[in-house]
Amino acid sequence: MQKLMSVIYSGWPNEKKQVSAEITPYFAHRDELTAKDGLVYKGQRVVIPMSMRDDIKKRLHCSHLGMESCLRRARECVYWPQMNAEIKDYIGTCETCQAHGNRQQKETLMPHPTPDRPWERVGIGLMELQGKHFLIVVGYFSGFWEIDQLQSTTATAVIRKLKDHFARYGIPDVVISDNGPQFACVDFAAEWQFQHCTSSPGHPQANRMAESAVKTAKSLLKKALESNGDPYLAILDHRNTPRQQMGASPAQLLMAR
Repeated sequence: MQKLMSVIYSGWPNEKKQVSAEITPYFAHRDELTAKDGLVYKGQRVVIPMSMRDDIKKRLHCSHLGMESCLRRARECVYWPQMNAEIKDYIGTCETCQAHGNRQQKETLMPHPTPDRPWERVGIGLMELQGKHFLIVVGYFSGFWEIDQLQSTTATAVIRKLKDHFARYGIPDVVISDNGPQFACVDFAAEWQFQHCTSSPGHPQANRMAESAVKTAKSLLKKALESNGDPYLAILDHRNTPRQQMGASPAQLLMAR
């Protein structure tokens, strides 16, 4: 890294063959590289020296996020030559992720309109893990989800948790759920003035955001528990990971930070 900083300060030669072999991979990006306070940057991303790359890969994947999620996190803040390939190789050898590989086939779902603002439309669903029941509440715009352990799966218990979230984030225009009795909330919807929609007949997974959030939450928590990780840090990492095609994380989309 010292040689790279030196050539950044002194100026790059005109031809690639004039630089030493260890900094040759950086030649194509020379116009993007800067050095400040002992660090090298490629744009806004920190260039990671070889001695620290294994640690960075471990940190990026500590919550066992999927391949593309880890790559999006990395591309946002760090860089080194062949980074994508190295991260893919690292994740490909993760025993925890291999044990929980995605075997679920995609189904054709009936789409809902894309909302224009955070918390305008939310999906809700239930999840069971290790004999415990959880409520998942997810925003269709941000992809930000909350998870709550339920002492019971009655409509009263679910409504109590929903009130807590609505008091924090605001009352959504639309709440989408399946047709389960746990989500019977006609009076609640009328009193709090939101529309309650249920999944399309014959398509219980048409509430795609809730189904996806349930699947993600269960996967994250299972991996965290089995690898002696912190499930709360896993949730935090997920919330801070840029969403595909959105260019921002769920936390940024919901809270603008």
